[in-house]
Amino acid sequence: MLDPLELLAAARALASGPAPRDAELRRAISTAYYALFHTTLKLAAERFVGAAQSGTAAYALVYRGFAHGRMKEICRAIDRPVLSQRHQALLQRTGVSPAAREFASAFASLQELRHSADYDPQVVFRSSDAVDACDAADLAIQALATINAAELADILALLLVDART
Repeated sequence: MLDPLELLAAARALASGPAPRDAELRRAISTAYYALFHTTLKLAAERFVGAAQSGTAAYALVYRGFAHGRMKEICRAIDRPVLSQRHQALLQRTGVSPAAREFASAFASLQELRHSADYDPQVVFRSSDAVDACDAADLAIQALATINAAELADILALLLVDART
């Protein structure tokens, strides 16, 4: 089973080598994002299906049901002091916790950085950029772990499901 923390460790190893090449820096940034992405998917599948069911079709369906673009859109929408009326109705609250906002901000930013690392040949990355991406992913993973269970379930569901109000 994929371990998101191993992804983060691999990203750090790539970012902090003696003289990382461009490809290593790009791969480190992309892998740091994927560490956060897979942490989120794992939390959702465990919450909605159960960790003991990790070998089932239901677990795989939930895990694979997330879309990067939707997740970024939702993260941008919840990273604000007061949610839009639509998101207030969906989440049944006026705002999310600081930890949820920290996760959301990092997720959206890391996804944009990953797109640059993976697809923009003109962007030049420094070792510090890759280390910063690893640090941001690590902090966002820690923030996820501190979100209260009910709020986390609501956010994970919103990240997964195209809800209608």
